[in-house]
Amino acid sequence: MVRVCMARIKGKGKGKGKSKGKRGKKRKMMKEERIVVRLMGEGQYYIDKDTLKEVNRIDNQMVKMLSDEKVDEHAVMESIAAMRILVKSKGKRVKDDIIIPSHIIIPATDMTVEEAREVFKGEGIVPEDILD
Repeated sequence: MVRVCMARIKGKGKGKGKSKGKRGKKRKMMKEERIVVRLMGEGQYYIDKDTLKEVNRIDNQMVKMLSDEKVDEHAVMESIAAMRILVKSKGKRVKDDIIIPSHIIIPATDMTVEEAREVFKGEGIVPEDILD
């Protein structure tokens, strides 16, 4: 059975901002700070703001690296792999039966340099508005 959790993201449904004791406040705060990241081919993960900043740092390096005409394809794959490892090691896996939108989508490591240039341009894969 698939559960749709859009109400929780938008602040509706159970726990509508009301908390019971310290535990409820902590739980509410944690949900507000979570960012949902999709790893192509591997599912979704919740990450916190600190992990988001680390992902953004690698994302910015990718944008800069791919703006150069001569870019090492191996370096591109390593950077994408580093983002994926970071999310898997510091994030919490979203259960497969929960459907929620992703804030960030990290591609698979097998993309070409040309494909990477299309994805990692401008502000990259991390939208600036979620960094605040």
